[in-house]
Amino acid sequence: MRRWRLSKRDKRRLFEEIRSKWPNAPLTGDEDVEVVSDRKSGIEELYIIEGRPAFARISGKLIPLINYLLDVGTGWLPRIIVDEGAVRPITRGANLMRPGIVSVEGDFEKGDIVVILEPLKKIPIAVHEALVSKVELESMEKGVVSKRLHYMGDRLWEYARKL
Repeated sequence: MRRWRLSKRDKRRLFEEIRSKWPNAPLTGDEDVEVVSDRKSGIEELYIIEGRPAFARISGKLIPLINYLLDVGTGWLPRIIVDEGAVRPITRGANLMRPGIVSVEGDFEKGDIVVILEPLKKIPIAVHEALVSKVELESMEKGVVSKRLHYMGDRLWEYARKL
């Protein structure tokens, strides 16, 4: 495992990337940022902001970590609320199917990052990549809506909890 502090230039680039994807992300730009890379665990880059594991780069894609979302909230991201029957499969790594969706909050396009929330307390349980836009989703009755990138209880979740 390698761990280092980002340079000012690299931190600025990271924050620009985050703001370009999520303009309302809860960041000021003054935060301290460290990076962890652990090839043995398959972690390309895990960004620790102000001591909290916050984002990870998976297959070149920057995603927010569930651990971070539990701390700062999900209001700055598109959210899909699922029914009780979908919670268990999703927390075991399943992709999201259209029948399991209760509601959608926020707009998204195909390829965007969406957060999956459980129905009762609206707790984030997974981070997915949308396979369809919100407009397409609304006209669907069945099919795969998003694919998993990170879910509560996966190796990335456990790794971030130990940092």
